[in-house]
Amino acid sequence: MLVFYETFTSKTDVDDIMQLRGDKAQFILNLMQDAIRTHNDFMHILRGGTPRLHNARKIFLNEILKLGLLRNVDRPSTASDARRLLVRLSEAADILPFSLAILGVNNKSANPLFGGAFGDVYDAKYQGNRVALKRLRLFHTDGDDEESRQIRQKFYREALIWKNLDHEYVLPFLGVDSTSFPGFLCMVSPWMSKGAIVTTRGGPNINSIPILMYEIAVGLQYLHSENIVHGDLRGANILLDDEGHARLADFGLTAFADGPLAPTKRGGSTRWMAPELLDPASCGLDVFRRTYVTDVYSFACVCLEMYTGMPPFSDIISEGAVLLKVIKGDRPECPTAMPDWCTQYITECWSHTPTNRPGIASIIESIVKAVRTRPRSTVTS
Repeated sequence: MLVFYETFTSKTDVDDIMQLRGDKAQFILNLMQDAIRTHNDFMHILRGGTPRLHNARKIFLNEILKLGLLRNVDRPSTASDARRLLVRLSEAADILPFSLAILGVNNKSANPLFGGAFGDVYDAKYQGNRVALKRLRLFHTDGDDEESRQIRQKFYREALIWKNLDHEYVLPFLGVDSTSFPGFLCMVSPWMSKGAIVTTRGGPNINSIPILMYEIAVGLQYLHSENIVHGDLRGANILLDDEGHARLADFGLTAFADGPLAPTKRGGSTRWMAPELLDPASCGLDVFRRTYVTDVYSFACVCLEMYTGMPPFSDIISEGAVLLKVIKGDRPECPTAMPDWCTQYITECWSHTPTNRPGIASIIESIVKAVRTRPRSTVTS
């Protein structure tokens, strides 16, 4: 990582790396992905995190720590710069690091359980556990036309960003499978048997909502600390694990918060999008740009969604009509079941002026304070 740090400070070196193709690009991608993983593991030990490493890797990193080497390995922005360059080179060279590939996925379902514009989701088994296969709808050896290349780049970006995330409230990424559907790529993640926090059947139990709000907010805070904007936060993209804890998922619109890979491409779910994403000029902005505060706006929409069991503006069928209302400054009505403290900070999160929205840290503080002061009988674990 120290070598990469020196590289990132030289525009000439970065430009040279970006020109690599074929085996040379593959070598750098493999090296950089392993460096990022090792850096994350090293910092985990250095910061006294819970044990998660075993065998030779743990022994090696502990020995490095005892020897006092790599004291400056956590220089500001080094890790995020490495991840950003990794994604840029992968997109330019049209390849992925070898370490993302996994083998041994089997017993896949004959038909997809659900799907979207980008891909279909199947269930399968991996190392004896049930997993979800998100299959790229495009045949990955299809031609080099611009549309095909953009779809592959979208897949690479999501896979690489997701692979290097590690948090208790983020859905884990296991790897990329290319054998279950010959000619197709699949992203593999653990199967979440409890599904999304909001479905067509409604939202979660009302007593569990404050806890879920906290978990979602902490997961979002982690993404922001990693210089990442989620970009598509909504109930359908937040899953529940076997213990009922929230797991942020679906990183198809996720990107880095600044630099050349800032999330500027349009797309997303209108009902959860901040007004500056629908019409930047209405908020005094010149360009479309996803930011931390657009995630905060979407977070407030998720809170509403959990209490109502329905999307924002569920009484309006037309997406265009919703867009116009949001641009005009209208917001959904908060239900009577929503506590006053929640209504108050949701209203702040929905401010038409992006800079007036609270930061995620203050939102977490508000939730914790509210949960602590609730009557004991209404608090669930």
